Amino acid sequence: MSLFSGVDVVFYQVCSMDKAVAFYSGILGLEVLRREGNDWTELQAGDTVIALSGELATRPHQGGATVILRTDDVEAVDRHLGENDVQRGRIEDMGGARMLQFFDPDGNEIVAIQPDA
Repeated sequence: MSLFSGVDVVFYQVCSMDKAVAFYSGILGLEVLRREGNDWTELQAGDTVIALSGELATRPHQGGATVILRTDDVEAVDRHLGENDVQRGRIEDMGGARMLQFFDPDGNEIVAIQPDA
């Protein structure tokens, strides 16, 4: 029997809640479920909640989780991120999926993945 039944929430520490919310909701199009000032924001990404935690004085913690967002069109994601000047790598073929690494305004890594059909 497993001790865990699933993922409850994935969160990132952020320096500017306004910039982070603008990125995740405005650029990535995730729905804001709730926001508690500059302390906490939850966004819906499919069946997973991504949260942004409290503004930090100088910079976010290094390392930590990486959110991987599933997409049906990684090229459209790449174009959209480029139009919004989002730092990103190149689309890579991972054998079974294609992926694109990109970063939020605080430098947190995010990956878009398009599984092969």
